[in-house]
Amino acid sequence: MKKLLVILAFLSAGVLVCAQAATYKDVTVPDTVTLGGQSLVLNGMGLRTKFFFKIYVGALYLPQKANTTEAVLAQSGPDRILMHMIYDVSKEQFADAWNEGFHDNNPGMSEAVQSGLVQFLAYFGSSKKGDVITLDYIPGQGTQISWNGEFKGNIPGEDFHKALLNVFLGPKPPTKSLKEGLLGKHG
Repeated sequence: MKKLLVILAFLSAGVLVCAQAATYKDVTVPDTVTLGGQSLVLNGMGLRTKFFFKIYVGALYLPQKANTTEAVLAQSGPDRILMHMIYDVSKEQFADAWNEGFHDNNPGMSEAVQSGLVQFLAYFGSSKKGDVITLDYIPGQGTQISWNGEFKGNIPGEDFHKALLNVFLGPKPPTKSLKEGLLGKHG
């Protein structure tokens, strides 16, 4: 009987491990991540498209779930935006998309944010299908950019961080479905 209980415990632990991930458009991400010593929960996932091309699946991690842009921006802890690439994107395409997103969603950007954007763009090269880009914000440190787990650089400042969140969640996001997905509203 004791052996049976041990086997059942292992089986249920395996089920729990499998249940601790979310899948959207064939991309699987963990339900939680740890960043800056704090546990973050998956807020939502969405698909970035351009014309009829599927570009990436995005995921947003927060200290606690939020379903509005205002609620996301009001949180003061760390957060993560994960971009799982499902289409090849050139350095120039990234630069165009980021420039458009920052300017469309952050009218009157400060010089500090504009300077941060120039630095941010320098960390982006061309991507391939399967690349994973993480944009991690840690209060007091800044926004840390990593590509397939390799640290690329850090942009200091909460203002830059809020402007970056606005690219995804502001009034003119890359796509409405991406914004709704990141806010946990799709499906």
